[in-house]
Amino acid sequence: MKKTLAILMASALVLLSACSSKSDNSTATSTPAATAQESSAASAAPAEQADPYAPMKDTVTITIAKEAAAAPKLGKGSTVEDNDLTKYISKKLNIKYVDAWQATNVQDAYRQKVSIALASNEIPDTLVVDKQQLVQMVNAGLLEDLTAAYTNYASPDLKASYDSTGGYSLKSATFDGKLMGIPNVSPGADGVNLLWLRQDWMDELGLKGPQTLDDINAIIETFKSKKGALGLLGNSGQIVNVGGNSIYGFDSIFSSFGAFPQLWYKNDQGEVVYGSVQPEVKTALAKLSEMYKAGLIDKEFAIKKTQQSDEAVASGKAGVLFGPWWISYLFGDSMKQDPKANWVPYAAPIGKDGKMNTHMMAPSVNYLVVKKGFKNPEAVVKTVNVQHDIDQMNLDQMKKDGIIVNDPEYQWQLMPFSILLSNYDDKEKKAIAVQSVIDGKTTADTLKGESVQIYQAYVNEKANPKKDFYAWAQKTANLDGASKLEGDNITKKIGVFYDQTDTMRTKWVNLKKLEDEAYLKIILGSASVDTFDTFVSKWKQQGGDQITKEVIEATQK
Repeated sequence: MKKTLAILMASALVLLSACSSKSDNSTATSTPAATAQESSAASAAPAEQADPYAPMKDTVTITIAKEAAAAPKLGKGSTVEDNDLTKYISKKLNIKYVDAWQATNVQDAYRQKVSIALASNEIPDTLVVDKQQLVQMVNAGLLEDLTAAYTNYASPDLKASYDSTGGYSLKSATFDGKLMGIPNVSPGADGVNLLWLRQDWMDELGLKGPQTLDDINAIIETFKSKKGALGLLGNSGQIVNVGGNSIYGFDSIFSSFGAFPQLWYKNDQGEVVYGSVQPEVKTALAKLSEMYKAGLIDKEFAIKKTQQSDEAVASGKAGVLFGPWWISYLFGDSMKQDPKANWVPYAAPIGKDGKMNTHMMAPSVNYLVVKKGFKNPEAVVKTVNVQHDIDQMNLDQMKKDGIIVNDPEYQWQLMPFSILLSNYDDKEKKAIAVQSVIDGKTTADTLKGESVQIYQAYVNEKANPKKDFYAWAQKTANLDGASKLEGDNITKKIGVFYDQTDTMRTKWVNLKKLEDEAYLKIILGSASVDTFDTFVSKWKQQGGDQITKEVIEATQK
């Protein structure tokens, strides 16, 4: 016990010191020898066929470290711990859910509290942790092996969700052939940026939809001269964000040159490399510097906060930007200021291969873990089954089935475990399903869950264009945005490593700062593009080479 506490205390200090610099892909490395499916063959199967949804024979109590939403929307009498969702799942499975403590996700409060709990060895039955904390707990012997519980009790739909990640998610939670946590699954679409244009301006000026970066630059130039617009909006704090949901980032410009900063991937020679130091980046930076010098990029992007760029969009000073499929929901103020405003996404710019290239975000970054010695791990898996199913429903169906009765709306954070369980190709699949109905290939009664809402938004928008902003935003996000993320016109570069090595824990913050400063200086023209070579040399010398070696070793396990 003393040894365990010593390990936890030391690890917690590292975790707490790193909180301020944490990013979506700042996670720790595991050493999985096999996936949960592979090791499950040796697991003892139940005497009879397990039912993923059968209530527990005797009431089981699960204590939870709860990551609560900062501003949950609750009905009268409901709480984060006791609401429509928790009541429904509790009754269905004969499980009592008790929050040992709660913390919001504001300013990393939940993660810090988890670190403190680990240091004191006072942890509840379940909690959601990041990869670094998962590794820490595995090494300290604090976690229950979930292999048998998952193999025997995970529902087919839940397993399909993990299958959508190509095996990445379960492997990331597997250590020496044992599944030590239940991973979240985030929609991969969140990691892709599309080009968004003021289509009403395009139509007014007789401009054609762009394909290449040169096409985009010509549109920017025309918008500036004819509409008095700024150049392409940017985000100096996130020039690139492989972690997903990048607003105003230049990710797509880099990708059009075959450059994938921040991504660990295999190059054409099959070598694992770090995208930020590859020669293609230098070419992309040279182009961005050229664009900035020519006034094609907002001259103040380096000092503007995101809110100021948002205001430029709302006031009609911007007509070209990059953002994820869902950014249409942020165009409300723009359309209020100018009812003619019509933002449309394009899968551009394309690369030399004639396709839009894009990096992909990590499918999983958080893990639901179970304290070692908990007697009913299958109760946790059954709960996850139900949570996954509910998340695939729409609000009307939830109300019809008696899942939502008192609370005003569905929020996945109000379920017992604060872990998102989607499908990696969730948004693309739903868009395709709805489009199939629109095209007359299938009927509306085949749609389920969110797809029903998307289709209804399409119907409402078609009947009364732009009268209901939410209908316009939902239709645009899914049928115009997410629909472009599937098919032969796009090449998705999936990383081989999204975790964190030992050397990263001590040197990554400085290396990232070195990278950000080098990129920004080159784009602004305060440093020549040849200083990229100097940056690469420093990056390698200051820990990059050692980290690359560790990443290669991790991907070979």
